[in-house]
Amino acid sequence: MSAVLSQGFRAMLVAGLIAVLSACGGGGGSSADSNSGNGGDSGSTPPVTPTGPVVAAIAASRVSGTAPLAVQFDATGTTTTLGLDTFRQLNYSFNFGDDRGLTWAVSGLPKNTETDGPIAAHVFDVAGSYIVQVTATDPVSGNQSSAKVTVTVNSPDSIYSGTQTVCVSGAGHYTGCPTGAAKTTSLPTGTGWNGKRVLLARGESFGDISIQDGNAGVQVGSFGSGALPMVSSVGIGSERPQTANFATDITVMDLAVANEVTQSLGKQVLLYRLDLTSASDNHGIYTGGMSYWAQSDPYRVVPTSAFYYAQQIFLVENKVTGSFNDAGYNFFGDGSQFAMLGNVMGVSKYHTARFTKLRKAIVAHNELKGINPAGIYHSLKLHSGGLTPYTDAYVDDAWYSEQVVVSHNLFGNAADTNQWTVAICPENDSSAEGIQNVLVQSNTFVRNASTSLDLALGGRSLTYRNNTANGGAILEDQGHTGALPASWVGPYYSD
Repeated sequence: MSAVLSQGFRAMLVAGLIAVLSACGGGGGSSADSNSGNGGDSGSTPPVTPTGPVVAAIAASRVSGTAPLAVQFDATGTTTTLGLDTFRQLNYSFNFGDDRGLTWAVSGLPKNTETDGPIAAHVFDVAGSYIVQVTATDPVSGNQSSAKVTVTVNSPDSIYSGTQTVCVSGAGHYTGCPTGAAKTTSLPTGTGWNGKRVLLARGESFGDISIQDGNAGVQVGSFGSGALPMVSSVGIGSERPQTANFATDITVMDLAVANEVTQSLGKQVLLYRLDLTSASDNHGIYTGGMSYWAQSDPYRVVPTSAFYYAQQIFLVENKVTGSFNDAGYNFFGDGSQFAMLGNVMGVSKYHTARFTKLRKAIVAHNELKGINPAGIYHSLKLHSGGLTPYTDAYVDDAWYSEQVVVSHNLFGNAADTNQWTVAICPENDSSAEGIQNVLVQSNTFVRNASTSLDLALGGRSLTYRNNTANGGAILEDQGHTGALPASWVGPYYSD
């Protein structure tokens, strides 16, 4: 099913010799850059004709906030005068203006830059003003363009000055607590989190963190020295909300978590450097998925019109492992404007990471091992809810996944038993779940003794390139497209 990207198609496009193929229906990227591969024309490649100018665009999910500030950057508005498929046919390079010499543990690449697709994300740890730039390049003509946006990051010590910071120690030990902060022996409840920075004493254990709706502008972290504070679980947002003021602008970082972390409704959530590797069977991070509460809950008091999908969700540098017993997934969920960066996950009953729906997202620099007992689950599973376009406001769960970049990850493990390592396709042959405009690039796949397929694809305008498996070419094939309309199957592009 692969189609090798060629330069000849662009020359024909400039000359007006061919029409755009219709295989992609109304989705983006409908041209078939193919001179070879399965079913492709194996004839000679015409001379390359330079394409028209590139006009870069960049949009930030937010342009100000408090450190650590997680921001997604979206360059999908980039255009060319010839209307090329800018999602896959251009190369993108982001510079976040935050070069502190840091690198990702998994890929070894700099944190200050991101390359490949038009979606990127960054966490600004230090207060300041940052000029973020994206450069979009047409690799055929060399034409390129840059766009910039400024992000202002405030100091948490200023935003949470005095008693806006709360230090919590059950033992009453407050060494390392910021000067002027409030001191208490118990966690906040209700709206007691609102507008606060809550710091837990290192080396101590606590109960559940429950940041319910009605709270906004919250940071939870640690103070002092020693081991990370241990909490039983973390909950952000109410599954059955009593108010439409959903939990927003929430950061939870530098904690050990014995059980699971959940996010329901709300937006602008950063889960940062959490350690979910203790002995519990319930490890997992879960986001979104509020369909029942929005539509079917007989006790619902907030109108469906107030509900919206999880947005601006960031999972960064967390360690998550469960067990083969109760830990269904290391990650499970959905969302729009989503970033999964630098996480290490890999022991679960089912898929290591399963996105039921995903839009405008980057999954990069992670190690997803995929160790499970059944051998039929995956390191990464991405499907969708159906064939309906996304809207921010909740309608149903039938929207399709689109504009996703999957890059610089390490997938699989020699100790697992998975037959398929990564599946970007409907969950089965009887589900019509649309996926379009996904770029799978520069990933490393690790095979085990049972591996039969590194990458299963099912959707339209899906691109995979520069990936390797055990040092060689990846094994790819079509997966679970039986229920998809013909307009939702292919083309696929490789390089």
